[in-house]
Amino acid sequence: MEFVRLKYANNKLINADIREHQDIINEYVEKKGYEYVGFIPTLFGPSGKMLEIDLIFKKPEEDSGAKSEPNKKS
Repeated sequence: MEFVRLKYANNKLINADIREHQDIINEYVEKKGYEYVGFIPTLFGPSGKMLEIDLIFKKPEEDSGAKSEPNKKS
């Protein structure tokens, strides 16, 4: 897994207009071959606004030719 930290400015007067994450996701997916998994908030401001997040990426697993079957309950 790969984690990329994004930090946002805490402006009390306006909401954040964030677009940096799109460039990072596109770079990791299109240029580096990762899959985007999701994000985790890592820091909140006093009003509950997210100030930092980690974007989560993973490398696709190599195709080993055999796929595992999910456990079946009978």
